[in-house]
Amino acid sequence: MFLGCSARSWLNRQAISAVRKYTRGRVHNQRVPYARGLSTKICRMPTIESQYVSRIYDNIVKSESDKNEYRGLELTNGMKVLLISDPTTDKAAAALNVQVGYMSDPWELPGLAHFCEHMLFLGTEKYPTENEYHKYLCQHAGSANAFTANDHTCYYFDVAPENLQQALDRFSAFFVCPLFNEDVSDREVNAIHSEHDKNLQNDMWRLKQLEMSTADPKHDYCKFGTGNKATLDSLPKARGLNVREQLLQFHRQWYSSNIMALVALGKESLDELTQMVVPLFSAVPNRGVSRPEWAQHPYGPDQLKVLGHIVPVKDNRYMYMTFPTPDMRKHYRSSPGDYLAHLIGHEGPAACSRN
Repeated sequence: MFLGCSARSWLNRQAISAVRKYTRGRVHNQRVPYARGLSTKICRMPTIESQYVSRIYDNIVKSESDKNEYRGLELTNGMKVLLISDPTTDKAAAALNVQVGYMSDPWELPGLAHFCEHMLFLGTEKYPTENEYHKYLCQHAGSANAFTANDHTCYYFDVAPENLQQALDRFSAFFVCPLFNEDVSDREVNAIHSEHDKNLQNDMWRLKQLEMSTADPKHDYCKFGTGNKATLDSLPKARGLNVREQLLQFHRQWYSSNIMALVALGKESLDELTQMVVPLFSAVPNRGVSRPEWAQHPYGPDQLKVLGHIVPVKDNRYMYMTFPTPDMRKHYRSSPGDYLAHLIGHEGPAACSRN
Protein backbone atom coordinates (compact mmCIF):
# COMPACT_ATOMS: atom_id res chain seq x y z
CA MET A 1 0.00 0.00 0.00
CA PHE A 2 1.29 3.42 -0.80
CA LEU A 3 0.37 7.02 -1.26
CA GLY A 4 0.49 8.70 -4.62
CA CYS A 5 -0.81 11.63 -6.59
CA SER A 6 -1.90 9.69 -9.68
CA ALA A 7 -3.21 6.22 -10.50
CA ARG A 8 -0.58 3.60 -11.12
CA SER A 9 -2.17 1.78 -14.03
CA TRP A 10 -4.58 2.22 -16.90
CA LEU A 11 -7.27 0.42 -14.94
CA ASN A 12 -6.96 2.79 -12.00
CA ARG A 13 -7.18 5.80 -14.30
CA GLN A 14 -10.42 4.33 -15.62
CA ALA A 15 -11.79 4.05 -12.09
CA ILE A 16 -11.00 7.67 -11.31
CA SER A 17 -12.57 8.98 -14.52
CA ALA A 18 -15.21 6.36 -15.25
CA VAL A 19 -18.05 8.85 -15.27
CA ARG A 20 -16.32 10.91 -17.97
CA LYS A 21 -16.88 8.13 -20.47
CA TYR A 22 -20.65 8.05 -19.93
CA THR A 23 -21.98 10.74 -22.18
CA ARG A 24 -24.89 9.42 -24.18
CA GLY A 25 -27.34 6.56 -23.75
CA ARG A 26 -30.76 5.57 -22.51
CA VAL A 27 -32.20 5.67 -19.03
CA HIS A 28 -35.20 3.37 -18.61
CA ASN A 29 -36.36 4.42 -22.08
CA GLN A 30 -35.50 8.08 -21.48
CA ARG A 31 -32.70 9.76 -23.40
CA VAL A 32 -29.66 10.94 -21.48
CA PRO A 33 -28.65 14.54 -22.37
CA TYR A 34 -26.12 14.54 -25.19
CA ALA A 35 -22.41 15.02 -24.89
CA ARG A 36 -19.54 13.32 -26.71
CA GLY A 37 -18.63 9.70 -26.19
CA LEU A 38 -21.45 7.22 -26.83
CA SER A 39 -23.47 6.12 -29.82
CA THR A 40 -27.25 6.35 -29.82
CA LYS A 41 -28.12 2.65 -29.88
CA ILE A 42 -30.64 1.74 -27.20
CA CYS A 43 -29.15 -0.48 -24.52
CA ARG A 44 -30.85 -3.40 -22.80
CA MET A 45 -31.35 -3.29 -19.05
CA PRO A 46 -30.99 -6.74 -17.47
CA THR A 47 -34.38 -7.15 -15.78
CA ILE A 48 -33.11 -8.73 -12.57
CA GLU A 49 -30.96 -5.68 -11.79
CA SER A 50 -33.26 -2.89 -12.94
CA GLN A 51 -34.18 -2.03 -9.36
CA TYR A 52 -30.53 -1.26 -8.59
CA VAL A 53 -29.56 0.65 -11.74
CA SER A 54 -30.77 4.17 -12.48
CA ARG A 55 -28.84 4.68 -15.72
CA ILE A 56 -27.14 2.45 -18.22
CA TYR A 57 -24.89 3.52 -21.09
CA ASP A 58 -24.06 1.11 -23.88
CA ASN A 59 -22.14 1.31 -27.15
CA ILE A 60 -19.41 3.58 -25.91
CA VAL A 61 -17.47 5.00 -28.84
CA LYS A 62 -14.05 3.35 -29.05
CA SER A 63 -11.14 2.80 -31.41
CA GLU A 64 -11.81 0.51 -34.37
CA SER A 65 -8.93 -1.67 -33.20
CA ASP A 66 -10.38 -2.03 -29.69
CA LYS A 67 -12.16 -5.39 -29.47
CA ASN A 68 -13.31 -4.91 -25.89
CA GLU A 69 -16.93 -4.16 -25.06
CA TYR A 70 -17.86 -1.43 -22.60
CA ARG A 71 -20.88 -0.52 -20.51
CA GLY A 72 -21.41 2.35 -18.10
CA LEU A 73 -23.83 2.15 -15.19
CA GLU A 74 -25.04 4.51 -12.53
CA LEU A 75 -26.43 2.57 -9.60
CA THR A 76 -29.38 3.78 -7.56
CA ASN A 77 -26.96 4.44 -4.70
CA GLY A 78 -25.08 6.91 -6.92
CA MET A 79 -22.01 4.79 -7.65
CA LYS A 80 -20.56 5.07 -11.18
CA VAL A 81 -19.53 1.77 -12.77
CA LEU A 82 -17.60 0.97 -15.93
CA LEU A 83 -17.68 -2.66 -17.12
CA ILE A 84 -15.15 -3.99 -19.63
CA SER A 85 -15.64 -7.32 -21.37
CA ASP A 86 -12.46 -8.81 -22.85
CA PRO A 87 -12.85 -12.52 -23.72
CA THR A 88 -9.11 -12.78 -24.43
CA THR A 89 -7.79 -11.44 -21.12
CA ASP A 90 -5.63 -13.69 -18.96
CA LYS A 91 -6.40 -11.61 -15.85
CA ALA A 92 -9.64 -10.21 -14.49
CA ALA A 93 -9.33 -6.99 -12.52
CA ALA A 94 -11.23 -4.29 -10.69
CA ALA A 95 -10.52 -0.89 -9.16
CA LEU A 96 -12.64 1.31 -6.93
CA ASN A 97 -11.94 4.97 -6.36
CA VAL A 98 -13.44 6.99 -3.52
CA GLN A 99 -13.10 10.75 -3.73
CA VAL A 100 -11.55 11.38 -0.36
CA GLY A 101 -7.87 11.44 0.54
CA TYR A 102 -5.41 12.77 3.07
CA MET A 103 -6.52 16.38 2.60
CA SER A 104 -9.67 15.37 4.48
CA ASP A 105 -7.69 14.10 7.48
CA PRO A 106 -8.55 15.84 10.75
CA TRP A 107 -5.78 18.30 11.57
CA GLU A 108 -5.17 16.49 14.85
CA LEU A 109 -4.80 13.06 13.13
CA PRO A 110 -2.49 13.27 10.09
CA GLY A 111 -2.48 9.98 8.19
CA LEU A 112 -6.02 8.89 9.11
CA ALA A 113 -7.17 8.39 5.49
CA HIS A 114 -4.08 6.27 4.84
CA PHE A 115 -4.73 4.31 8.04
CA CYS A 116 -8.30 3.68 6.88
CA GLU A 117 -6.96 2.31 3.59
CA HIS A 118 -4.75 -0.15 5.48
CA MET A 119 -7.42 -1.28 7.92
CA LEU A 120 -10.01 -2.09 5.25
CA PHE A 121 -7.88 -5.04 4.11
CA LEU A 122 -7.92 -6.73 7.51
CA GLY A 123 -11.37 -8.26 7.77
CA THR A 124 -15.06 -7.63 7.15
CA GLU A 125 -18.24 -8.92 8.72
CA LYS A 126 -18.76 -11.21 5.73
CA TYR A 127 -15.15 -12.42 5.69
CA PRO A 128 -13.86 -11.85 9.24
CA THR A 129 -10.68 -13.91 8.89
CA GLU A 130 -7.70 -11.58 8.81
CA ASN A 131 -6.13 -11.27 5.35
CA GLU A 132 -8.82 -13.48 3.77
CA TYR A 133 -8.88 -11.18 0.74
CA HIS A 134 -5.13 -11.37 0.10
CA LYS A 135 -5.04 -15.11 0.74
CA TYR A 136 -7.79 -15.72 -1.79
CA LEU A 137 -6.07 -13.62 -4.44
CA CYS A 138 -2.69 -15.27 -3.85
CA GLN A 139 -4.29 -18.70 -4.23
CA HIS A 140 -5.77 -17.70 -7.59
CA ALA A 141 -2.88 -15.97 -9.38
CA GLY A 142 -3.90 -12.53 -8.17
CA SER A 143 -2.56 -9.48 -6.38
CA ALA A 144 -3.93 -6.35 -4.75
CA ASN A 145 -2.89 -2.94 -3.57
CA ALA A 146 -4.22 0.53 -2.83
CA PHE A 147 -3.00 4.10 -2.55
CA THR A 148 -4.10 7.23 -0.78
CA ALA A 149 -3.66 10.48 -2.68
CA ASN A 150 -4.45 14.04 -1.66
CA ASP A 151 -8.11 13.98 -2.75
CA HIS A 152 -8.90 10.34 -3.53
CA THR A 153 -8.14 6.78 -2.48
CA CYS A 154 -7.97 3.89 -4.95
CA TYR A 155 -8.22 0.15 -4.26
CA TYR A 156 -7.51 -2.42 -6.97
CA PHE A 157 -6.79 -6.09 -7.63
CA ASP A 158 -6.29 -8.64 -10.39
CA VAL A 159 -7.08 -12.35 -10.33
CA ALA A 160 -7.45 -15.38 -12.58
CA PRO A 161 -10.51 -14.69 -14.79
CA GLU A 162 -12.57 -17.60 -13.48
CA ASN A 163 -12.29 -16.25 -9.92
CA LEU A 164 -13.56 -12.72 -10.51
CA GLN A 165 -16.96 -13.30 -8.88
CA GLN A 166 -15.50 -14.50 -5.57
CA ALA A 167 -12.82 -11.81 -5.58
CA LEU A 168 -15.45 -9.10 -6.11
CA ASP A 169 -17.51 -10.54 -3.28
CA ARG A 170 -14.59 -10.11 -0.89
CA PHE A 171 -13.62 -6.74 -2.37
CA SER A 172 -17.10 -5.21 -2.11
CA ALA A 173 -17.32 -6.09 1.59
CA PHE A 174 -14.61 -3.47 2.31
CA PHE A 175 -17.12 -0.77 1.50
CA VAL A 176 -20.19 -2.41 3.03
CA CYS A 177 -19.19 -4.01 6.33
CA PRO A 178 -15.54 -3.46 7.42
CA LEU A 179 -14.57 -4.58 10.92
CA PHE A 180 -11.69 -2.24 11.83
CA ASN A 181 -10.57 -4.70 14.50
CA GLU A 182 -8.76 -2.89 17.28
CA ASP A 183 -6.48 -5.86 17.96
CA VAL A 184 -4.71 -5.43 14.60
CA SER A 185 -4.55 -1.63 14.58
CA ASP A 186 -1.20 -1.41 16.39
CA ARG A 187 0.40 -3.65 13.79
CA GLU A 188 -0.95 -1.52 10.94
CA VAL A 189 0.31 1.65 12.59
CA ASN A 190 3.73 -0.01 12.63
CA ALA A 191 3.33 -0.87 8.93
CA ILE A 192 2.52 2.75 8.15
CA HIS A 193 5.51 3.88 10.21
CA SER A 194 7.71 1.54 8.15
CA GLU A 195 6.37 3.16 4.97
CA HIS A 196 7.27 6.54 6.39
CA ASP A 197 10.81 5.38 7.21
CA LYS A 198 11.18 4.05 3.67
CA ASN A 199 9.93 7.33 2.21
CA LEU A 200 12.56 9.27 4.15
CA GLN A 201 15.20 7.64 1.95
CA ASN A 202 13.36 8.44 -1.29
CA ASP A 203 14.45 11.68 -2.95
CA MET A 204 11.15 12.15 -4.79
CA TRP A 205 9.19 11.82 -1.55
CA ARG A 206 11.48 14.32 0.15
CA LEU A 207 10.91 16.77 -2.69
CA LYS A 208 7.16 16.25 -2.48
CA GLN A 209 7.17 16.84 1.26
CA LEU A 210 9.08 20.10 0.77
CA GLU A 211 6.50 21.18 -1.80
CA MET A 212 3.66 20.43 0.63
CA SER A 213 5.32 22.02 3.64
CA THR A 214 5.86 25.30 1.77
CA ALA A 215 2.15 25.61 0.92
CA ASP A 216 -0.24 27.80 2.90
CA PRO A 217 0.00 26.36 6.45
CA LYS A 218 -3.78 26.76 6.81
CA HIS A 219 -4.52 24.80 3.63
CA ASP A 220 -5.26 21.07 3.79
CA TYR A 221 -2.67 20.42 1.07
CA CYS A 222 0.16 20.85 3.57
CA LYS A 223 -1.01 17.96 5.78
CA PHE A 224 1.28 15.01 6.45
CA GLY A 225 -0.62 12.38 4.47
CA THR A 226 1.43 9.25 5.18
CA GLY A 227 1.20 9.37 8.94
CA ASN A 228 3.50 7.55 11.37
CA LYS A 229 3.53 6.12 14.87
CA ALA A 230 3.61 9.58 16.42
CA THR A 231 0.61 10.99 14.53
CA LEU A 232 -1.50 7.82 14.77
CA ASP A 233 -0.56 6.53 18.21
CA SER A 234 1.50 8.43 20.77
CA LEU A 235 0.27 11.99 20.10
CA PRO A 236 -3.45 11.08 19.92
CA LYS A 237 -3.14 9.10 23.16
CA ALA A 238 -1.50 12.07 24.84
CA ARG A 239 -4.44 14.24 23.72
CA GLY A 240 -7.03 11.72 24.86
CA LEU A 241 -8.15 10.87 21.31
CA ASN A 242 -9.51 7.41 20.52
CA VAL A 243 -8.00 6.67 17.10
CA ARG A 244 -10.35 3.77 16.37
CA GLU A 245 -13.41 5.94 17.05
CA GLN A 246 -11.96 8.62 14.78
CA LEU A 247 -11.33 5.95 12.13
CA LEU A 248 -14.93 4.70 12.30
CA GLN A 249 -16.20 8.26 12.10
CA PHE A 250 -13.99 8.99 9.07
CA HIS A 251 -15.26 5.89 7.26
CA ARG A 252 -18.89 6.65 8.10
CA GLN A 253 -18.52 10.21 6.94
CA TRP A 254 -16.68 9.73 3.67
CA TYR A 255 -17.00 6.19 2.36
CA SER A 256 -20.23 6.87 0.51
CA SER A 257 -21.29 5.25 -2.76
CA ASN A 258 -22.23 8.56 -4.38
CA ILE A 259 -18.56 9.64 -4.45
CA MET A 260 -17.25 6.27 -5.65
CA ALA A 261 -16.45 4.92 -9.12
CA LEU A 262 -15.79 1.29 -9.96
CA VAL A 263 -14.20 -0.41 -12.97
CA ALA A 264 -14.40 -4.17 -13.48
CA LEU A 265 -12.78 -6.12 -16.31
CA GLY A 266 -13.44 -9.78 -17.07
CA LYS A 267 -13.86 -12.42 -19.75
CA GLU A 268 -17.62 -12.49 -19.22
CA SER A 269 -20.16 -10.72 -21.41
CA LEU A 270 -21.40 -7.29 -20.37
CA ASP A 271 -24.70 -8.75 -19.19
CA GLU A 272 -22.88 -11.34 -17.09
CA LEU A 273 -20.60 -8.69 -15.61
CA THR A 274 -23.65 -6.57 -14.83
CA GLN A 275 -25.30 -9.46 -13.01
CA MET A 276 -22.05 -10.05 -11.13
CA VAL A 277 -21.26 -6.48 -10.07
CA VAL A 278 -24.58 -4.76 -9.45
CA PRO A 279 -25.93 -6.84 -6.52
CA LEU A 280 -22.60 -6.57 -4.68
CA PHE A 281 -21.94 -2.85 -5.03
CA SER A 282 -25.53 -1.65 -4.79
CA ALA A 283 -25.20 -2.64 -1.12
CA VAL A 284 -22.63 0.11 -0.49
CA PRO A 285 -24.43 2.78 1.55
CA ASN A 286 -25.13 6.18 0.06
CA ARG A 287 -24.55 8.75 2.78
CA GLY A 288 -25.32 11.64 0.47
CA VAL A 289 -22.00 13.38 1.01
CA SER A 290 -20.54 16.00 -1.30
CA ARG A 291 -17.10 15.49 -2.78
CA PRO A 292 -14.58 17.58 -0.83
CA GLU A 293 -13.53 20.70 -2.70
CA TRP A 294 -11.03 23.45 -1.96
CA ALA A 295 -11.81 26.83 -3.45
CA GLN A 296 -8.65 28.45 -2.11
CA HIS A 297 -5.36 27.67 -3.84
CA PRO A 298 -2.67 26.12 -1.58
CA TYR A 299 -0.12 28.63 -2.88
CA GLY A 300 -1.05 32.24 -2.31
CA PRO A 301 1.16 35.31 -2.81
CA ASP A 302 3.01 34.62 0.44
CA GLN A 303 3.99 31.13 -0.71
CA LEU A 304 5.45 32.10 -4.10
CA LYS A 305 9.05 33.03 -5.00
CA VAL A 306 10.41 30.28 -2.75
CA LEU A 307 13.78 28.68 -3.45
CA GLY A 308 14.63 25.39 -1.77
CA HIS A 309 17.87 23.41 -1.70
CA ILE A 310 17.71 19.67 -1.01
CA VAL A 311 20.62 17.42 -0.11
CA PRO A 312 19.79 14.19 -1.98
CA VAL A 313 20.07 10.69 -0.56
CA LYS A 314 21.34 9.35 -3.87
CA ASP A 315 23.75 10.94 -6.31
CA ASN A 316 21.05 12.95 -8.10
CA ARG A 317 21.17 16.34 -9.76
CA TYR A 318 17.79 17.90 -10.49
CA MET A 319 16.19 21.29 -10.85
CA TYR A 320 12.43 21.52 -10.39
CA MET A 321 10.33 24.58 -11.16
CA THR A 322 6.73 24.58 -9.94
CA PHE A 323 4.08 26.84 -11.42
CA PRO A 324 0.84 26.93 -9.39
CA THR A 325 -2.20 26.75 -11.69
CA PRO A 326 -5.97 26.54 -11.21
CA ASP A 327 -7.58 23.09 -11.08
CA MET A 328 -7.49 21.79 -14.66
CA ARG A 329 -9.55 18.63 -14.24
CA LYS A 330 -12.61 20.11 -15.90
CA HIS A 331 -10.45 20.60 -19.01
CA TYR A 332 -9.43 16.94 -19.15
CA ARG A 333 -10.45 16.62 -22.80
CA SER A 334 -7.95 19.23 -24.00
CA SER A 335 -5.32 18.98 -21.19
CA PRO A 336 -3.98 22.56 -21.49
CA GLY A 337 -1.30 21.83 -18.90
CA ASP A 338 0.30 19.32 -21.26
CA TYR A 339 0.67 22.01 -23.93
CA LEU A 340 2.41 24.35 -21.49
CA ALA A 341 4.69 21.58 -20.24
CA HIS A 342 5.63 20.69 -23.81
CA LEU A 343 6.44 24.30 -24.72
CA ILE A 344 8.53 24.85 -21.60
CA GLY A 345 10.34 21.53 -21.90
CA HIS A 346 10.88 21.62 -25.67
CA GLU A 347 14.59 21.59 -26.57
CA GLY A 348 14.41 22.77 -30.18
CA PRO A 349 16.31 25.79 -31.61
CA ALA A 350 13.62 28.31 -30.61
CA ALA A 351 12.77 26.67 -27.29
CA CYS A 352 12.25 28.65 -24.08
CA SER A 353 15.11 26.73 -22.50
CA ARG A 354 17.53 28.09 -25.13
CA ASN A 355 16.55 31.74 -24.83
